[in-house]
Amino acid sequence: MINLKDFSFFNTLPTREVEKIRKACRFNKYTSGTTFLKEGEKLEDFFLVVEGQVAVTKSHAGKKKTLFTLDPGDTYGEVEILNGTTALCTLVGYQDFQVMFIPRDFFLRLIGLYPGFARESRELYSRRASILLEQGLSKAVFGQVVTFFNVKGGAGKSVMAANTAVMLARNWRKRVVLVDLNLSFGDQAILLSLPHDRNIYELVQERPPLKMAKIESQLTSHSSGLKVLLPPPSPELAEKVKTEFVEQVLEILRANFDFVIVDTHNQLTDLELMALEMSDLIFLMMTMELTFVKNTKVLLDLFQRMKIPREKVKVVLNRAFKAMGLEPSRVESSLRYAISHFIPSEGDIVIPSINAGVPFVMQRLENSPLIMSVEKLCQRLVGEEQEKGTWSMFSLIKEVFGL
Repeated sequence: MINLKDFSFFNTLPTREVEKIRKACRFNKYTSGTTFLKEGEKLEDFFLVVEGQVAVTKSHAGKKKTLFTLDPGDTYGEVEILNGTTALCTLVGYQDFQVMFIPRDFFLRLIGLYPGFARESRELYSRRASILLEQGLSKAVFGQVVTFFNVKGGAGKSVMAANTAVMLARNWRKRVVLVDLNLSFGDQAILLSLPHDRNIYELVQERPPLKMAKIESQLTSHSSGLKVLLPPPSPELAEKVKTEFVEQVLEILRANFDFVIVDTHNQLTDLELMALEMSDLIFLMMTMELTFVKNTKVLLDLFQRMKIPREKVKVVLNRAFKAMGLEPSRVESSLRYAISHFIPSEGDIVIPSINAGVPFVMQRLENSPLIMSVEKLCQRLVGEEQEKGTWSMFSLIKEVFGL
């Protein structure tokens, strides 16, 4: 039986009310690729994703764009219900999924009765209204800040940040800048075979005001078209780079690039907290080691207390292979989060690419599950609609590794 109290959205409600919700609602299961709400349809219910993943897509001029995805515990429908509109988006499942349908009148009743629930719903509305009510696709002048993070080293965070940034710049011709915020011991110069003469410390020495032209002078160009802002050349200079300065740099970069990819240090100081709160999307990297599962759960609980929206955080399982010892479904249940992306374990490709300083996405490796997994991650970032039958990254891993 589903315990609704496992979902943070109901935490502000008394137990008796949660039981009323269970009785008033229905639960439906669907297969991967199923559309259960179409743009323009009358919306009679508020939705909560119980299992799997759901893409929220919007159409304009014959094109579709994925605005964001919903993981277990994420909800949808507050903007349409509170504005009295028909469905503003189409909802399609990425994996086999289950949805809880809460009647709109019941949802409105809860808002009227419980101030805490009303506040949560209002915060959700304020985050999404401008996106969903936008006519056409996104017209935002600002790019996306995408941060790769975990507090435990060894998850492949820096490697994934580098390869994702390179693929976005090279394959999609996006304006991309990679910012190495491991200010003491950053690895991006090694991973990308870049000189270290231009870096953020040199930028600190510039006289204010800080403008894009000055930042541009300290960006290092990569052969893929990617721009990189490297950390100081020696660890003792890291303390000279203040959090407020980095925040200003990121804001300027966001206004001038399509994507700002941030690689962080394995800690949680004011610098990392600033980057996380500023991010449009957070890829929380992990492996199937029990210590990683524990740390990831602690971080997800912390993000909830920090009021970081659930839809901003995507769990990425790196080095996925058959004999992991832990079942992904059990880990998802423990985290109360879906694993959004699976990156297969191909050490014979990754390690030589690191040692050579050449990102593996630049190598000609046809039908490589590793390359395909990064490509799918990038497709999600650029909002490309994937063909039915290729939705589920977990399906890809199951086929390749027999999970």
